Amino acid sequence: MSKRRSTGAVLSLLIAATGLTGFASAKDLTVNLTTSNTLIEQAKKLAAASHNRVAIAIVDAGGNLVSFQKMDGTQLGSIELAIRKAKTALSFARPTADMEHALNSGNYMISTLPNALPAGGGYPIMVNNQLVGALGLSGGEGDTDAHLAQSTVTTFLQASKAKSTE
Repeated sequence: MSKRRSTGAVLSLLIAATGLTGFASAKDLTVNLTTSNTLIEQAKKLAAASHNRVAIAIVDAGGNLVSFQKMDGTQLGSIELAIRKAKTALSFARPTADMEHALNSGNYMISTLPNALPAGGGYPIMVNNQLVGALGLSGGEGDTDAHLAQSTVTTFLQASKAKSTE
């Protein structure tokens, strides 16, 4: 099994282990500097565990950049890609990996969407079906970025839910 597939398999197990059963209410969760920094720390932890170096961007519900970090050794091109992936996930309210898969399956209209980056690594932050922000991550292969972004958001939301029920 290739390193890319094994990384994806490990991250898929992490995602499955979170047991997505519900979240805090949207009014209880805002994407501010505190939540953004928590998301970034979670992304860095998961990236380091899978031997990846990434750039991470968090945008709020208005598409405004709230927080950004680049891990040491991450390629410079990942800076803009992470920001664009976050904004794309927010603008289209879906993971950017879904858009990449649609494009790769022949839905070429995806490539004409304005300001869209159909590449894995952008993930919307949804609470009770309300879009409250998005995370963009870049530095690895597309599938790796997609798994890291999804795992980061789902782990964060599960922790937020646990705190809100205490």
